[in-house]
Amino acid sequence: MNKYALLLMLSLFFFLGGPLSAEETSLTLSPPPKGEVEANDLIVSASVSGPLSQAMDLGNARLFVDGRNVTGLCLRTQGYLSYRPMSPLPPGAVEARLEFTNGVVRQWNFQVVPSHLIKTVSHDAHEALGEYQEMTVKMEGEPGLKATFSIDNDEKEYPMEEVSRGFYQGTYTVKPGDYYLGVPIKGHLHLGSRVETRKSGEQANLFGHLFRVHIFEPLSGKAPSNNFVIKGRTRPGSRVSIVPRLSFNKNTQAPLSRWSTDAAGTIEADVDEDGFFEVGYGVPLSLPNLSVVLAVYAVSPDGERSVPITLRYDF
Repeated sequence: MNKYALLLMLSLFFFLGGPLSAEETSLTLSPPPKGEVEANDLIVSASVSGPLSQAMDLGNARLFVDGRNVTGLCLRTQGYLSYRPMSPLPPGAVEARLEFTNGVVRQWNFQVVPSHLIKTVSHDAHEALGEYQEMTVKMEGEPGLKATFSIDNDEKEYPMEEVSRGFYQGTYTVKPGDYYLGVPIKGHLHLGSRVETRKSGEQANLFGHLFRVHIFEPLSGKAPSNNFVIKGRTRPGSRVSIVPRLSFNKNTQAPLSRWSTDAAGTIEADVDEDGFFEVGYGVPLSLPNLSVVLAVYAVSPDGERSVPITLRYDF
């Protein structure tokens, strides 16, 4: 094939914008013509394959982006060329142009759009959290920014801390009277005057009318020792009661009250003004297969009794 015929075929190829048939030469451009790409993800590349790939040598081609020759910044082989800007391009239309050594030129345009600051927002309030329980909110996004979250359509925003690069975390304590059922949690990242918001994928349930005791540690499971301290939180000024039942049966249920059969008395503790309390518990001797099941509830200063919860520790 002489060079004139080759040039004619290449010209037809670029004029028609693609291969002449399924088995002809293929030139793949990225971003595609009239496509969109986020600023932080932009890589301008071209790859060629097929019968005319040697004539369309990308290893010696020149690439221009918005009129600037960036060829020296490209990674290149005979069939592949790519360029990644040293810093994100501003949003807007971008023109790219490939110039081959045989004089053929391929030009196309694409759109750069602002990069999303936030990747994901999540929380742990999938089941209803009662008053004084904590919801943890996590967000992944651009590092080093001011981060906050809000609940549903509330204007109040709560601070988040960057616990590791690009990962933010914050907490919210359910207040008495809160009523948020099936609502989104919104994460916010602040970059100067720009604020990007993203909703959590799952809805949150915060029910401040649910009076119950929340245990911080230890959670149900293996007892940390024969004697340990149970720490938790509930309505300030209340009195917490813990009714234990010892058993060698893993299916034993928690006692319904301090007067239940096999209930081993009652341990009580006062709750401080912030709702925190600590209660010591222990057994004199640890025996194989011994477990304790605890019914835990609180009584508020006005006499209201909380919903009981159950703890189980294995010794």
